[in-house]
Amino acid sequence: MLARGSKGFELLMWAVWLGSLWFMAILVAPALFKWLPRPEAGLVAGRLFYMLSWYSLLLGSLMLLFSMGLAFFQRSGRALHVLALVVICVCAVELLWLHPQMQDMRALMSTAPADQVEQIRSNFGKMHAVSSVMYSIKMIAGLLWGLGRYTVKMPSAFR
Repeated sequence: MLARGSKGFELLMWAVWLGSLWFMAILVAPALFKWLPRPEAGLVAGRLFYMLSWYSLLLGSLMLLFSMGLAFFQRSGRALHVLALVVICVCAVELLWLHPQMQDMRALMSTAPADQVEQIRSNFGKMHAVSSVMYSIKMIAGLLWGLGRYTVKMPSAFR
């Protein structure tokens, strides 16, 4: 009975985490930029994505621990480990490199001379594109992890 309850808690935790990623990307961020001035929306969205990266790092680590309960040498077990490690690695890159870089660029845009702002804005746009790709990778890896963990048949590439 305890195993059944812990599996249910694990499923709930995964669903809430994955739902928060999708909710932020599909509803919250676009709404912020629709209703707030661009600089304020960027600050709020940046802070929310930063907090979500910490949350994702924690959940990615738990996902790895949960999948470690499977036999390590099973093919499906290895795929789940890899997917959890992808989430952890993406979160680490976001937290250690991406968020600080983007925060520095935001601060620099507000204090830089007018002739340099366009170059900084261009670099920020490139970082934003990298951020979007990394966030998408995290969402897809998390989704595939859960589908594999909760007995949904994995695509042959992940077996």
